[in-house]
Amino acid sequence: MRKSVKLSLLLIVLLSAAGLYSCEKINSESTKKGTASFSIALPSNVTAKSLQASDSSNNSLQILVTITDNNSNAVFTDKAIPFYLFGTEYVSDNIEIKSGDFKLTKFMVVNSLGEVIYATPLEGSSLAYLCTRPLPMAFTIKPGEATKIVPEVLAVGNQTPSQFGYATFGMQIITPLEFWIACTNYPSVSATQSQYISASLTVFSLNGWSHTFMLDSAVNNLFIQAGSDVYTLVAQRAGYPDQKVQVTAAELAATTKDKPYVLGFPPPSMMKTIVIQPGPETGKDAMISNLEPDTNFGDYKYFEATYLTEPLLTVMRSNRSLIAFNLDSIPKTAVVLSAVLTLSYDIPVPFDNTVFMTDSIPAGTVWYGGVLQQIVEPWEESKVTWNNQPKTIETGEVFIAPFIRNVNFINVDVTRLINPITASALPNYGMMFRLWPMDKFPGFRFGSSDYTDVKMRPMLTITYTI
Repeated sequence: MRKSVKLSLLLIVLLSAAGLYSCEKINSESTKKGTASFSIALPSNVTAKSLQASDSSNNSLQILVTITDNNSNAVFTDKAIPFYLFGTEYVSDNIEIKSGDFKLTKFMVVNSLGEVIYATPLEGSSLAYLCTRPLPMAFTIKPGEATKIVPEVLAVGNQTPSQFGYATFGMQIITPLEFWIACTNYPSVSATQSQYISASLTVFSLNGWSHTFMLDSAVNNLFIQAGSDVYTLVAQRAGYPDQKVQVTAAELAATTKDKPYVLGFPPPSMMKTIVIQPGPETGKDAMISNLEPDTNFGDYKYFEATYLTEPLLTVMRSNRSLIAFNLDSIPKTAVVLSAVLTLSYDIPVPFDNTVFMTDSIPAGTVWYGGVLQQIVEPWEESKVTWNNQPKTIETGEVFIAPFIRNVNFINVDVTRLINPITASALPNYGMMFRLWPMDKFPGFRFGSSDYTDVKMRPMLTITYTI
């Protein structure tokens, strides 16, 4: 009996010691610290030195941050951290923080004059739509490790501090793109102010960013997230068909209050639609290949832009396609409102379904895909080859992003290629389909006018008014 009691007492002592050790270990882990630092990732056309040289007040910068834990308890409130020019970029002092999960709820860059020159908007603020990651932003500090956090910032300019929230570690500067736009109920870019109407406008960029604006019946001044070469504009108004166009950043930037970008909403009664879907006898399309540069593929079942391995040759085959539609059935006085190219495929990815993504590319992804470009030189279906392929221009090109769909076709807005924009006063001999860049992924393969199944052939749907 005494032996049993002694064993029990020993067990209690051991368990207590183990508990104390465990608590000490937990407490020790919770008190361990890590470090965090800040830097600025400037746009590709701006260097840290040029930014400093352009404004002498940038010679002495500080970051002002507020950090809380997950229970909203303040860790740092308006903490000022020095910012230095180190070589070609800015870096900050390290700050020591105990390990754990935190949120950055304020982020500002302040110059030597006490002026806030950059800030990160808070979620729900009037400028938050310009960022893909507004504040607050969560981050984790691990014991003994250095953490670098990179929030997006906007140039403050004449904006007030109340319009911003302030975000995470490290920075990606976002410069808004300003442009002017108006909508009219008449299909003419020369509409007068009396013809302007209200509508909703959704702007999509290539990196997945989008925002919807409500347009007044006037010339509207809008700001969107910069950084995309091309934007898709979708205007909607009750009782009218949606108007969808692709516009380059350069076109938008060139607009003014006196010369806005104009989207027309013609009444349905004025609109006419024609569908063109030729077969092998009347269709004009061909494929060209760099590995057979002098071979003509005028009779080819696929309309493709591909970059595929040739195992026997241990090289890559780059294929492009050309297509042109006969538009003689459209009156010469017609104003083309929209042109939609429907492309079909027998299976989603005949060669590699591991590279295709959703219809929109996640923010931050380097863009790649296919482009349709305007052909500006004559070509013949039975004679065109890689070595004699006609010239194309990038002006007005239409982008096709990698995709996954639950149907075997896609609709591509090619209005700007059927009805070239004013800046391209060059002849139009159809479209060339190619990859951009040429060597990043296998590409796309659709049916051509030579495909045996009629439904698989390219179809152009044009809506116009006289």
